[in-house]
Amino acid sequence: MKLAICDDDKKIREIIAESVSDVSEEIDIAFYSDAKGILAEDFNADILFLDIQMPEIDGMTAAKLLRKKNRETIIVFVTAVEEEVFNAFDVGAFQYIVKPFSKEKLREIIKKTIAEAERKDYIKRVLSGKSEEDDKDYSIVVKSGGIKRRVKACDIVYAEIFDRQIILHMSELEKIEYYGRISELERIVGNNFFRVHRAYLINLKYVKSYDSKFVNLIGEEIPVARGKYQELVKAILSYHTRIEKL
Repeated sequence: MKLAICDDDKKIREIIAESVSDVSEEIDIAFYSDAKGILAEDFNADILFLDIQMPEIDGMTAAKLLRKKNRETIIVFVTAVEEEVFNAFDVGAFQYIVKPFSKEKLREIIKKTIAEAERKDYIKRVLSGKSEEDDKDYSIVVKSGGIKRRVKACDIVYAEIFDRQIILHMSELEKIEYYGRISELERIVGNNFFRVHRAYLINLKYVKSYDSKFVNLIGEEIPVARGKYQELVKAILSYHTRIEKL
C-alpha cells in the first residue's frame, strides 16, 4: 500500500509518517512539501494526507485537480481551520483531522483509512474476478459458544461491549456474543460504522433517525456520548456521500 503526505510543514509530515509506521510497517510513504508533486502525471497513492492551507496551490484546489484524473486515491485533509472541511465532501474526501491533533486521534484515523483502502481494493478485485475469499472488511470470524463463525459486517446493526464480551446485534434479530475488543472490531469493519459511545459501535446503514442524545436503529435506541454528536452528523453525511457515488 502506498501513502503520500503533502504538507508544507516538515514537522507535521514527520508526525504523520511516524504514526503510520506505528500502525503498519508495510506501507510505503512518500513526502511532498507542496501540491506540485501530487499533481504530477506519475503520482500514484492509495492514501493521501493533504494539508489545506499551503502556499501557491492550496490543498482544496489540489484535491479538485487530482480528482479530475484520479478518483481512487483516498484523501484525508489536514487543516488548522475546521470550517474548511465543509467543502471536503465536494472532492470525495474520506476523513479530516484538525491541527493541533493528538497522536492517538491521528492513529485512529490512519487505521480507519487503511481499512477503507483495503475495502476498495477488495471491491476492485471482486469486479475483476481476482478475489477468491471474502475480505475482512466485509466479514469477520468470531468464536462464539466454542464455534468459529463467519459474520457479514453488513448484517451487523450494532455492537456493544458488556463485561468483556462483544454482543453483535444482527439484522435478523440474532445476537452473537464473543470475547474481544470493540476497538479492534471498529478497525476491522471500516468507515461504514461509527463509535457513538465507548460501549456502542453502530452500522450507519441502519440509522433511521438521530439527535444529540440517541440514535434510532430499526427500533433500537443507542445513546450518543457527550461530545460525539457533531462527529456522528459528519459520519452520516460522509456515509451517504459515499453510497451515492457507488
